[in-house]
Amino acid sequence: MSQFIDHVQISVRSGDGGNGAIAWRREKYEPLGGPAGGNGGRGAHVYIEATNDLTTLVEFRFKAIFEAENGERGRTKNQHGKQGKDLVIRVPVGTVIRDRNDGHVIADLVAPGQRALVAEGGRGGRGNSMMATPTKRSPYYCEPGERGVERLLELELKLLADVGLIGLPNAGKSTLLSVISNAKPKIAAYPFTTLEPNLGVAYDQSGKAFVVADIPGLVEGASSGVGLGHDFLRHIERTRVLVHMVDSSSETIEEDMKTILNELDLFSDKLKELPRLVALNKIDLMDADEAEALKQRVEKFLKKQYKGKEERLQGVHLISAQGQIGVRELIAVLTRKLEEFKSPEPVVDPTIVISDEAASERPDDSFEITRKKNVFFLTGHRAEKIVEVTNLKEPESLAHMFNVLRAMGVIDALLQAGASQGSEVVVNGITFSFGDHM
Repeated sequence: MSQFIDHVQISVRSGDGGNGAIAWRREKYEPLGGPAGGNGGRGAHVYIEATNDLTTLVEFRFKAIFEAENGERGRTKNQHGKQGKDLVIRVPVGTVIRDRNDGHVIADLVAPGQRALVAEGGRGGRGNSMMATPTKRSPYYCEPGERGVERLLELELKLLADVGLIGLPNAGKSTLLSVISNAKPKIAAYPFTTLEPNLGVAYDQSGKAFVVADIPGLVEGASSGVGLGHDFLRHIERTRVLVHMVDSSSETIEEDMKTILNELDLFSDKLKELPRLVALNKIDLMDADEAEALKQRVEKFLKKQYKGKEERLQGVHLISAQGQIGVRELIAVLTRKLEEFKSPEPVVDPTIVISDEAASERPDDSFEITRKKNVFFLTGHRAEKIVEVTNLKEPESLAHMFNVLRAMGVIDALLQAGASQGSEVVVNGITFSFGDHM
């Protein structure tokens, strides 16, 4: 089974902020000291970071749900709760991060160490020492921690290569890669031997290196999902030069080339504009005059195909990958073309973290009221958290809770739902009697 995985979906959730604490100073000679409840700790952030240590997204097949630590609750003596340890998810360089809800690109990680904040941890709630005011110096209440952010993400890997080898199945792409680099792709005399992209590093005569990607064979309809090509066409979008490998022993050379040209044009505008060389492979199966005649025939055909866009075509070359004929000359041409179409290296400041607005979008204060006979069930994150941090034995703490619920619109909603004096209201497993206090 192939272990090259280049497209996965994951779920991430940042940590909730810790609740604030209600506490009092209990020092010697100060039995009735002031408030001393500390703040809750911040929930852990979730980052995605690029690294050269990985080359595939296969690890996400076994783990696709990532949850960061919650912040700790505030403590006594004005001690704040511990922050959650930030969660860093590592992915290969070349990974594109998208939001699954609307499909927008959050980040394109093109350099090692580049990092994106995809879910911001919840803020810790204030303890009662921070809730004190000039008119309320000893509050018997605190704040709950803020909820973390939960998101569904899509990770897409696009290989970073200088040269992309394309062509129909069995055109000799893998053989060429094995000859010009140390890569060891699977090679056999049947179509679709290559089921996943292979990368190799090639060197010119001066020792200058460049990365070559062998893309699985394309067939007609690849741009719309036929065969293997559609899954891997994205990997050649980042290349600077394409080498279109053609089997010179084919009886339908023009149709073969036209198939590939059409699929590249249909897949994306970016692929359409990439410069390309045509390599007529397997010329060891014919004599020199036949090879030269074939080259002229192909050049004439391509001149018609590239009419008005001649700058894309960078020449036709005769080679035999297996017999290593013309391969050195092809590498020399590729080196010159890569220099000619040199793209600037991405300048990445590792101290700058990429993010988007959705990384800090919290669930709203919405709530839901469900009635079963004369019992009303109140659900909603903030409402439940307010009850969780309330000291139910302390009248002032209860009054603060009811004031918060009233400000949220809960009391009016209960009245509209039919609640009356004495009705039972259940929140977070705790039952209250609807009445004057509420």
